[in-house]
Amino acid sequence: MPVGICKLCLQNRKLEDSHLLPSALYRMSRWEGSVNPNPMLISSRGRVQTSKQIKDYVLCHDCEQRFSRNGERYTMSQVNRKEGFKFLQTLRTSTNMRSAGGFTFYYETSALGVDRQKLAYFAMSVFWRAAVHLWHRPEQKEPMIHLGVYEEPIRKYLMEEAPFPSEMAILLFVCTDRHAQNVFYQPSQGNMEIPYTWTFQTRGLNFYLSGIEGMPPQLAGACLVNGAKEIIAARSCEEKILDATMKIMIEASKRGNHGPRDTKKL
Repeated sequence: MPVGICKLCLQNRKLEDSHLLPSALYRMSRWEGSVNPNPMLISSRGRVQTSKQIKDYVLCHDCEQRFSRNGERYTMSQVNRKEGFKFLQTLRTSTNMRSAGGFTFYYETSALGVDRQKLAYFAMSVFWRAAVHLWHRPEQKEPMIHLGVYEEPIRKYLMEEAPFPSEMAILLFVCTDRHAQNVFYQPSQGNMEIPYTWTFQTRGLNFYLSGIEGMPPQLAGACLVNGAKEIIAARSCEEKILDATMKIMIEASKRGNHGPRDTKKL
């Protein structure tokens, strides 16, 4: 293992081969029995079925373990898996909910055994990782996303040196459609008209991060970390997934990275 500065703790340590997104997502997304069982990778380079994973020497062992115990291990147990979508099944046992505008809002989700803090920590770790490293792409000149003034406060939050940034909200949308339950994609900018919004997907769990001075009450109230009513929303994410895919592909075309043509659906 190479020795270098760990991006999280900022110490000179042996660096492990860190993943941007958990390797478990790649294993779960294989099409076993198909001619090409590898998952479809959608990125700013285009679309391709591949066994390659986005990884590089970024974090030390202690920080990898911190990420695992504080959020990744738990979140990977909740995403859609071959044996079922445990998280959605848990939400649907609740009677403290209401439906409006295509969403189902579940309240007081801690009472269902949902660990909102670990879900939020995992999501923030992925957004942060995408912003602080180029992830083995020689042709790429900039990180996948830019967190701007929020990058350092997020790092301190992940190091457990500071609370969750007060001008940010992390939301979770649980996908009810089968298409989105089998898709994962890397962080990208969310609403292109709002500078500080980002999103990514992990097999049925769609995370949305917003940073804004003077946080609107509706965003603050839905935050996984600080939302008083402990809200988690469920909805069909198919349109959102297709929109996110289009944005990534537009970025790929701007960079001239069209990638091989895909031969089967996501």
